[in-house]
Amino acid sequence: MHATTLVEVFDRSVRANPDRVALVYEDTEHTYGRLDEWSNGIAQWLRDNGVRPGDRVALRLAPCADVVAAILGIVKCGAAYVPLDIRNPRSRSEFVLADAGAVAFVGDLSETDTNLPHLDTETLAALASRPAAPVDAEVSTEDVAYVIYTSGTTGTPKGVPIRHGNVVALLDATAPLFEFDRDDRWLLFHSVAFDFSVWEIWGALSTGAGLVVLPHWTARDPAAVVDVLVANEVTVLNQTPTAFASLAATAQRRDITLSGLRYVVFGGEKLLPRTLSDWVARHGVKNPRLVNMYGITETTVHTTFHELTADDLDDTGSPIGRPLPGFEALVVDDDGTPVAAGEVGELWLTGPQVAGRYLDRPELTAERFGPAVPGGPACYRSGDLVAQRPDGTLEYHGRKDLQVKLRGHRIELGDIEEAVRSHEGVTEAVAFVHDFGDGDLRLVCAYLPTTDPVKHRELRAHVKALLPSYMHPSAYQEIDELPRTVNGKLDRAKIARSREQGA
Repeated sequence: MHATTLVEVFDRSVRANPDRVALVYEDTEHTYGRLDEWSNGIAQWLRDNGVRPGDRVALRLAPCADVVAAILGIVKCGAAYVPLDIRNPRSRSEFVLADAGAVAFVGDLSETDTNLPHLDTETLAALASRPAAPVDAEVSTEDVAYVIYTSGTTGTPKGVPIRHGNVVALLDATAPLFEFDRDDRWLLFHSVAFDFSVWEIWGALSTGAGLVVLPHWTARDPAAVVDVLVANEVTVLNQTPTAFASLAATAQRRDITLSGLRYVVFGGEKLLPRTLSDWVARHGVKNPRLVNMYGITETTVHTTFHELTADDLDDTGSPIGRPLPGFEALVVDDDGTPVAAGEVGELWLTGPQVAGRYLDRPELTAERFGPAVPGGPACYRSGDLVAQRPDGTLEYHGRKDLQVKLRGHRIELGDIEEAVRSHEGVTEAVAFVHDFGDGDLRLVCAYLPTTDPVKHRELRAHVKALLPSYMHPSAYQEIDELPRTVNGKLDRAKIARSREQGA
């Protein structure tokens, strides 16, 4: 019978591969059988401490074997995990904790203040050596598996509840497009608070493959990542284009071919194929295969598939391919009317991977997930601009609003502006992405001071206390006035151009 929940997906892999390595962290390996028993113990602890099916459990752990076992334990007892990024400031973590209505907390409490039942890191690790039987919990395809918080247009993060059926649909849709098997080794490169990790974890565990967890202190060191890839014979690597550029340059500089890779899957931000020219010159496009996958948290990680060819290197655009099986994609104008092929419009998506709602945000849910036609299924209005090419593939043209994707993170520029404006010495702020050369894209924030100049180090400290590190501007720019368009609106483009002109 076909698996309909993540619990069933994992159970099948355990029964087929009990003695094969499921998880690798530094020098420690865990077989599927051992990981199964470990996660059973975690599920039992949660059940004994009041967690019931349908509840939400906060999870705050640095990348390690424990975080994967914890995720399995949480979903096994019928609950949903709510990941808190270890880099988040206390204020954001505590907001997510309260907004999600978490009933228990797993992991490191150092940046949070809560009286919830707490499974600490010592107990979590100790459970690995205490075999436990499965918890009796009924989990259905409609139950929520996780809630990931994304940047909000109002400056408030919003939770996206993803059901078991959504993730199973992702695995089913992608299975025919790849040739993954149990001999693969995947790298868990990304934070579990970023939904690329869902693909990394379940792509491995659904196929009986091994999952190599990258220690968090090595993620920002391309040389260390290369060493992990080689030492662990990783075959499936998932990267944002920015991260891969650094990794590829490091490997080339050290004359390391990474010949063990079978797939490199790109996601998280816009990919320009021409930036892969040096890599393809050394490796070609088949060893490893290069795949660009556009996706959104609200549609369960990946939405399209495009395997790159040598011809793509001459492409000046950003091809994202065709929708995954099960998706229906509409490209529409501002009135929701489909546009002609070749014209740019907003991408609307329906299908079994669509979340269908935000957590406790009924108005925003109605705005973003309303049906395309009366009585139809939930249709996610992505806010992304695309155009359909003559061959049917989609080309990405950027965001319709002020959201941007940078280094794998979806960032609402309004969040940054609100944080900077909250400083007593700032009247107005405008955030934008600036190219510092050779595709080095970084956040910049221009600001209008109240009266006296504000020291940039003060702004950095102020923002650091409010926003996660991936939302911190790399540079601040003081401006004397706020340029306006002829319609009286803030001229963001002119402010950004002033940076390019060195003003």
